[in-house]
Parts: sequence; structure tokens; C-alpha cells
Amino acid sequence: MPAATHMTPAPGLDPRALDVARELASEGVREATIRRALSLTPAQWKAAREDTADGDLSPLSIALAEGQAAGADQIIAFMKNKMVTENSERAAEWLADKVFGLSKPNDSADTLPRVNIILNHALAPAEYARVIQVQQGALTHDFG
Repeated sequence: MPAATHMTPAPGLDPRALDVARELASEGVREATIRRALSLTPAQWKAAREDTADGDLSPLSIALAEGQAAGADQIIAFMKNKMVTENSERAAEWLADKVFGLSKPNDSADTLPRVNIILNHALAPAEYARVIQVQQGALTHDFG
């Protein structure tokens, strides 16, 4: 279990409840389940999650963030170990993409140029010539 930080608990939440929330968050448990494990109503949960009067995060919010960070650290450590001990290329790619934000060029559809081809109904050759003439005139016409 992650080490507990010493902080004043939110009203109604003792340090043990914060430790439970931290541990469950490190295991990836959803907040609704953590709330039920702590026997809190939705209103009590909302009140416990509210920032302090000074604008700081509530002790419960801090405990949840610490737990999620500990869980992420475990996953990253696992993948680093897999990369090193098993020479896993997949683990290296996952770390590069998810942790370090590195990706292969042209890996994302957002980086590719987009081409839209719009086909209108068939035009007679004279009508196509007119469309081309109008478009070329718009490109070469001096409006000023």
C-alpha cells in the first residue's frame, strides 16, 4: 500500500479512509466504487472532493491523484522491465507513445493531408469547359 501523506482529512474522512481511497485508486478502481467502499453518499463524496477555501485540492482529491499516479508508476515500471528483460519491442513502442509522447511519423491520420473529391452530376463537354473557364477566370482575374 502506498505510504500515507500526513494531511488534515476532509470532514468525515479520517486518514484511514484516505489510505483506502489511495489504495483503491492505485488499483484502477472507479470513483463510484471507491465512494461506495467508503460508505459515502453522492452528496458526501461531492463535499469531500470540493477544494479547500484556499483553493487547494481537498485531501480526498489529493489521495485519489496520488493513488492514480502510483498505479501509473506500476504500469510504467512493468513495461520498462518487459522492454529491458524480454527485449520487447511492443513495450518500447507503448512507452514511447503513451509515456513519452513519441510516435512514428505519418502514424496518425491527423497528420495526413485530406483530399475531398466532389463529383457533381455529369456535365456535357461544353458545360465542363464553362466551369473550367469560370474557375480559371477567378484565379487570374484582378479584383482590385
